[in-house]
Amino acid sequence: MMKTLKTLLVVAMTCMVVFFAGCGGDDGPGNARLRILHASPDAPNVDVYVDNGLVLANVPYPTASGYLTISAGTHAIKINAAGTQTTVINVSPPLSKDGAYTAIAANFVASIEPLLATDDTSAPPSGQIRLRVIHAAPDAGAVDILVNDQIVLSNVPFGTISSYLTVPGGTYDLKVNATGTAITAIHTSVTAAAGNNYTAVAIGSLKTAATNPLSLKILVDG
Repeated sequence: MMKTLKTLLVVAMTCMVVFFAGCGGDDGPGNARLRILHASPDAPNVDVYVDNGLVLANVPYPTASGYLTISAGTHAIKINAAGTQTTVINVSPPLSKDGAYTAIAANFVASIEPLLATDDTSAPPSGQIRLRVIHAAPDAGAVDILVNDQIVLSNVPFGTISSYLTVPGGTYDLKVNATGTAITAIHTSVTAAAGNNYTAVAIGSLKTAATNPLSLKILVDG
């Protein structure tokens, strides 16, 4: 169903990085989970820092990390060009106790920006899945999202993080069309196992079609 994720180099952490689970006592603020998706189609590999500690190194497009467990609260998240001190994203989002989040490095490198999605990791109803769409393809324009040729989201602009749709598990035909047209930019089939929540991220670019074309990145939430 999903293409194999590229290998992600995860830097070994020590208890000196006190925000990671297991490095502190039991009296802290609780934990949150955070994963990173490199979705800037013309950007180089990146390094990811949390509170100035390197947590992911040399991450290529379009890699998604697993969930990192960090203490709940506000943390400084920086994304640098790999191996440099050049910071392209520097944000400090508040992360709630027991919350799960996906941070996306989106847009072209000249205008790179963060998208932060709150992930639903609770179990869907029996026999069902939850599915949402994130539009992170910078030059695709507004799009319609079709499931089995039925429009489920219309006129979706870049940067949109949809709500979750609850549908039965199974195999679905997904299309991303230019809004109001039958021009299909992305077309794929997805088999979604009941009991899971999924995020479909529209990534890639018309400008980088030869190397990083428009496509859907399917993530399992939780």
